[in-house]
Amino acid sequence: MTIAIARPLVLREPLAAPSSRCDRIALIDADGTIVGVNDNWMALAEQTGATLSRVGFGANYLDICRRAAPSSSNAREALHGIRGVLKGKLKSFVQDYSCDSLSDPNYFRMSVTPICYADARAVITHTDITELWLSKEQSLKNLRQYTRRLINAQEEERERIAREIHDDLGSRIALLSFSVSRLMTQRSRHSVPVVDELKETIDNLTELSEALRNLSHCLHPPLLRHTGICAALKALCEEFSRSHSIEIDAVIPEEVAPFSDEAALCIFRVAQESLHNVAKHAGPTRVTVSLERTLREVRLRVADTGRGFVPSGTTRASGLGLINMKERALCVRGHLEVRSAPGAGTEVRVSIPVSARKSVTV
Repeated sequence: MTIAIARPLVLREPLAAPSSRCDRIALIDADGTIVGVNDNWMALAEQTGATLSRVGFGANYLDICRRAAPSSSNAREALHGIRGVLKGKLKSFVQDYSCDSLSDPNYFRMSVTPICYADARAVITHTDITELWLSKEQSLKNLRQYTRRLINAQEEERERIAREIHDDLGSRIALLSFSVSRLMTQRSRHSVPVVDELKETIDNLTELSEALRNLSHCLHPPLLRHTGICAALKALCEEFSRSHSIEIDAVIPEEVAPFSDEAALCIFRVAQESLHNVAKHAGPTRVTVSLERTLREVRLRVADTGRGFVPSGTTRASGLGLINMKERALCVRGHLEVRSAPGAGTEVRVSIPVSARKSVTV
């Protein structure tokens, strides 16, 4: 037998599982109407400037969520979750959200649990998790800083190796090629087969020198520092197209408004890794590489018409390249998105906010 409540029910003790003293608790009936609240619920309403007639006894919590839904994804998610609990489709619902109405940043965890208490059919609990959330944010911040330092150290090591390849090995190969050429000029002392063999040796040395030069540029692109991101991307596309016989449509302006060296390096590395993935996985394809600079951000898009893949499965199994690209983007406050499906090609998009602050060279 259901006992209706004729007056507002103020809860002094929680009726559900034991919870924190700071929990804000409300009971709602099957239609979403609030039939009971505790003191902390009313205190939160006063703190956020909400009138009790809007969020207190007799108000409809589903209507509260509906009014906020057009401008709040959290409200839409909450509305869906509460409905699911009331209709028995969900055993419970939990959602974390931030409260902007308070003077300081505050974070709460809303949980919705079925209950049978008088007219009440669900208990809604808001628990303050600000300290937990800020601790999590600090941990993530520390992790990003560590990742950033690791990437910077990696780039410094790449630059060092590239410099040694160019200055040391490149010079040695050039000297060896010169010595072989000098021997070839002494034709009278050598038979024709020997001369032909020396010519082949010079050709091999030339190819080796070219391969080392390309490796040096891949490790640390000199064009990026000396001529800018546009020239570096165009050179990357030309070299990729020549090496892999894949047609590239490079939609890259002659120059763009300057932005930080870190952002430029991120754009280049994402393009480089994306093209590497195209050559390795895409199969017969055409590629489009585009760069755009707006007032607020710089955007890179690399798309192919290849065989495609399932992004989530690749990331879990062997997609370290995708993880690395996303981490690079996060380190410069950017966002990277990968869209792909089997047989539908692949598209990589990265957008990085730009500002007038001084760039950081890596």
